Amino acid sequence: MRAALFALAVSAAVHAAPSNTACSSCHPAETKLHERTRMAHAMLPALASPFGQNLPDQPLHESSNGYSFVYRRLQNGVGVTALRGETRVDGLIEWVLGAGAQGETPLVRTGEDTLESRVSYFPQLHQYGITVGQDAGVSPNAQAALGRKQKPHDLESCLACHSTALTPDLQPLILGVQCERCHPGAEEHARGTGKPPLNPGKLTAPDQVRFCGACHRVKPPVDDAQLENLRFQPLRLMKSRCFESGKLACTTCHPAHSDARRNDPDFYNEKCHACHDAQTLHTDQRKTGDCIGCHMPYVQLHPALKFTDHFIRTVKPGDLPQSILRQRG
Repeated sequence: MRAALFALAVSAAVHAAPSNTACSSCHPAETKLHERTRMAHAMLPALASPFGQNLPDQPLHESSNGYSFVYRRLQNGVGVTALRGETRVDGLIEWVLGAGAQGETPLVRTGEDTLESRVSYFPQLHQYGITVGQDAGVSPNAQAALGRKQKPHDLESCLACHSTALTPDLQPLILGVQCERCHPGAEEHARGTGKPPLNPGKLTAPDQVRFCGACHRVKPPVDDAQLENLRFQPLRLMKSRCFESGKLACTTCHPAHSDARRNDPDFYNEKCHACHDAQTLHTDQRKTGDCIGCHMPYVQLHPALKFTDHFIRTVKPGDLPQSILRQRG
């Protein structure tokens, strides 16, 4: 069952899907809420994205690498050139990935290759910077300075989690995470020719976390001890006793069709109180206390990127480096 759910979640985007309009006739409230979410805009045409709308007037210079990046608006996207002395390579940005709360990373096409851009845009700082996970230091060539080449399987995984339908040659048909992406079978259901689509809200807690984790990660892309894994919510949540008890799912705390309430700790404290009554709360945490401030601290992995650690526990000295612990506020 779990393997099937994972395969279903990852492969859903390679099939055709109905528009949200087809779903809204029967589900108007859910559709209206979802259309305003960041997930619905997790992939945008380059010129419509904050990345493309805030292009710098001057070249961006990466001092440690020696390359400069020049951007220009074109009819079909954003052109980019990496320059160092007489060395240069040109690329085209047609699509930008990212829900916009933390950062946006373009896909750069150079000839037959598609690259994860070395440069991302961080809306909170209104700045461009090096993409998280890209190697620092001198790039071996100009193409590597533009970004990291994507293998076909990796590219499909990225696009499948940021769009709802793809052509066989991995061209996006429906951008962003729309109804069919999380409700496989919605197409046949909208036509009246199939069973009701999958409803992740009706899955068991472990299966729901794994379903969402198909994109939000249940397995570490790098060594499990690496700090960058703190940004993967299902991976961290599955270490928690709250999850191991079998009761805590993603939708326990996060309404399915709305954005996470990033700056509303009281909302999430009440979710804790719903399961932990006065007998199980710490003395200094009763009703007015800040549960998540102690048990789910913010971690700052980058000057522009701040994540809630979903490994629910009492964070002890030495559990996380002090340099990345941040107070909420």
